Amino acid sequence: MVDYHFGIEIEVRVEPHKIRPPLSEKHALYYEKLAAALRNRGLKAKADDLTGAYHKHPEHYDKWYVTKDGSLGNPQDLIPMEAVSPVLSCRLNWEDEIDLFWAAMRAVFHMPERSPRCGSHIHMSRGLGKTFTLSQLKSIAYGIVIYEPLVVSLLMSNRVNNKYCKLNTVDSSRLRHCGSNSRAVARLIKSATDTGMLRDIMQDSRYVLWNFDNIVPGRSGTIEFRGGRCLRGEVRTKRWIAFTIAIVHAFLSMDDIKHPDRFSITSWSPEGLYEAVKKSARQLSVRNLLPNDYEVLNETMREDD
Repeated sequence: MVDYHFGIEIEVRVEPHKIRPPLSEKHALYYEKLAAALRNRGLKAKADDLTGAYHKHPEHYDKWYVTKDGSLGNPQDLIPMEAVSPVLSCRLNWEDEIDLFWAAMRAVFHMPERSPRCGSHIHMSRGLGKTFTLSQLKSIAYGIVIYEPLVVSLLMSNRVNNKYCKLNTVDSSRLRHCGSNSRAVARLIKSATDTGMLRDIMQDSRYVLWNFDNIVPGRSGTIEFRGGRCLRGEVRTKRWIAFTIAIVHAFLSMDDIKHPDRFSITSWSPEGLYEAVKKSARQLSVRNLLPNDYEVLNETMREDD
């Protein structure tokens, strides 16, 4: 089975079971409470003590890291935070790690608020210590652009036109010039001679649906999907991880940049793309995590779970 490695950033605004007011001054305390609950369940975890300036902490990618995120605001009666997972492998039993995370969350906090401020971001790489080749990145990038109108149909409505995950074709001035011309898109993406040039083609800022900021030398080598829903439990966390891994695998498998005059999916429709996603999910042994219908994924049709 193909191996991919990934990490997830889970944004929440939550009320603690035991409140020590004023909550607005106790963020670090509750970050540590969650980290302790994670450690009590056998997971490695560290909390941000908020004594320094905010920045990413690559040294913590082997553990859960509980920190702040400025986009979540500073509510008086809730704790805003971002929980960053360790690097996980789709070949290993990563689902148990997600289950234990939410068990720890429930031990310290009530159910997270349904907040449009919150989302989830999934970083994906080719494998531990491996990066996607430039050719693979171009194939993924082309799939992202060409299938973007269909991908939008698979997302939660509050993640569409969200300022923190703008469509790449809207944000990128270079992609905008291509319009819907698939040959022009293919020529533009193929013209990238290095990862920095490809990143600049795909976006003007990092607040895009598919963020390529980390593919450049000296960074993590991951592609970041920023369109995940506000997560409030293990079922949908695993669902959106499976979706992200499967759709990237589908883009690579279809490799449509080689034939920009036709599409690999059975029909140009959300259903057609979702069938390709489910096929890839089956190949990666995560098909059981995805619903049969994409309208359950994006919750225009609800199910009890």
